[in-house]
Amino acid sequence: MNVVSALHTYLVPQKFDRALKSIRGALNEVELDVVGEFELPEDMRSHPEGEASASRILLVSSPILDFEAMALARASAVFFPLHVLVSAENEQTRVSVVNPTSLFEARLPVGAGDPMDRLVARVAMALDCILERSDRALYGEGKYGKN
Repeated sequence: MNVVSALHTYLVPQKFDRALKSIRGALNEVELDVVGEFELPEDMRSHPEGEASASRILLVSSPILDFEAMALARASAVFFPLHVLVSAENEQTRVSVVNPTSLFEARLPVGAGDPMDRLVARVAMALDCILERSDRALYGEGKYGKN
């Protein structure tokens, strides 16, 4: 099991509440649904300075990818929806995504691997869009566009 290669972390330069709203919007733009969410229990949050930080887990899904995975093997349902951890970090927000297909040395149920990889890729695309927008807001359109 290689947790480091399975973990993708993004640092969104927005406060938690604003970042959460941006994340939901970006996921919606790439046709993903947040089918549920819950706050991380306080005893499971990281407290570097002893103060509580906001943390929430988003359950991200795509009905088409869910159906594709479960049509071939009902056991695939264990891996869907994808859990995305969003946590406050001072003036920024950390977003962590773990691809379950990279966690296990054994193969996943037939049909689960490809849809999960595509789901993780779409989440990454949404988060990359947020970071790109933040960069444009901070630094202008870049060296090829207007400043």
